[in-house]
Amino acid sequence: MDKLPRPPRGRRGRTLELEWTTISYRTVAFYVLLALLLAAFALYLISPRFVTQKMRQGLEAMVGDAGRITSSEAAATRREAHFVNLDGLVRVKKARSLEWIRADYNTSLEKGDFVQTGSEGVARIIFADGTNYVLKPEALIVVEESREDPVTRATKVAVQVTSGAVNLATGHFETPGSTSQVAFADAVATLNEESRAVVRNDPDKNVHEFTLDLGRAEVTRGSTSVQLGQYEQVSFASQQPGLVHTKVIAPPTLLTPQNMELKLAKDPKSTVMDFTWTEVPEAKAYHLQISPSVMLSNFVVDKKVTGHTSLQISGLEEGIYYWIVSAFDEKGVESQPSQANRLNLVQEIAGNQAYLEITRIIQHGRVVEVQGKTEPGSTVIINNEQVFSISPDGTFRHFTSPLPNSGSNQITITAQDRKGDTNTIRKTVVVE
Repeated sequence: MDKLPRPPRGRRGRTLELEWTTISYRTVAFYVLLALLLAAFALYLISPRFVTQKMRQGLEAMVGDAGRITSSEAAATRREAHFVNLDGLVRVKKARSLEWIRADYNTSLEKGDFVQTGSEGVARIIFADGTNYVLKPEALIVVEESREDPVTRATKVAVQVTSGAVNLATGHFETPGSTSQVAFADAVATLNEESRAVVRNDPDKNVHEFTLDLGRAEVTRGSTSVQLGQYEQVSFASQQPGLVHTKVIAPPTLLTPQNMELKLAKDPKSTVMDFTWTEVPEAKAYHLQISPSVMLSNFVVDKKVTGHTSLQISGLEEGIYYWIVSAFDEKGVESQPSQANRLNLVQEIAGNQAYLEITRIIQHGRVVEVQGKTEPGSTVIINNEQVFSISPDGTFRHFTSPLPNSGSNQITITAQDRKGDTNTIRKTVVVE
């Protein structure tokens, strides 16, 4: 048997050995990230301001859409409905709650929220479009819409009056496409801007009324729509179709005391004051009411007047009062109340005068600019108009309403300080 040849001596077989290490993508990513972090840290040490700016820009780009949505929602939230006046018991039930809570000025109102007033409760609510609702005692409403479109800025307000009486007034619609609606029973009223109305909805007595005091509105029930003007009303009964359209009697215009009048009296309670108003041709009687509350509740005077357009009143304590008058027609139907006048009845104390100085009077045609100074925190009334632009140091500047007469006109400036002391200065201005 042949033998295999042996390799030459001195030349042995060569072997090749290879060594390798497996590196995963995760490891590569880790080292790349580590290298980037080290480079970023080094760059930050060299130019920290540049790195901070670029990081901020990157974060804004990443969350740009979310940030825009959040900003829009925040803007809408800032214009949600809220309470501006509360008197007596007023309760709220949030849309996602079964519990009724007592309303306060921090309570915001959203879609689906209920608001209820007690037997002596009154509430004023301001909505997103400037519309304000005054809920009378024993009223119940539901907020159906209260929002502002984040793109067009148009506002939409809708309220359901479930029961009770509600006064409402729309503001100026700043954006086209804004709407303000109120529903009662199965009818819906759409109001124009700067309109006033009263809604009465009593399911138990089957009374459903919408009365327009100012502006324009459209009321729709089923297939029937009615356009309303000032002092017009629609009403209906639940079992009858359509709407009954009628003209209602107008309220009188208040004359004296004038709005914002400051009445000084040595003994307010024994002072007799004349309350007067204009005559309404269709009126057979009038209804005078005086309240210490801006919400026109808890009346201290509530009198029916027949055959006259004035009434003398005494017995009022020192303080601020609001008074209104309505008219009755020959059928005994009462008009809506007039716009309220404010009266400030102040006791005059002999020997003590508030600080008041008139520094300058400038005529601008029939309008007079009055500049002066009083004690900080004082109230100033000029020709029955309250001065709202009083600086913290007591200086003030006020433009009067146009003076009514050519020739001599008297400007009356009255200040009342925080102690109740008053001071009155009268100036004569000649209008050519």
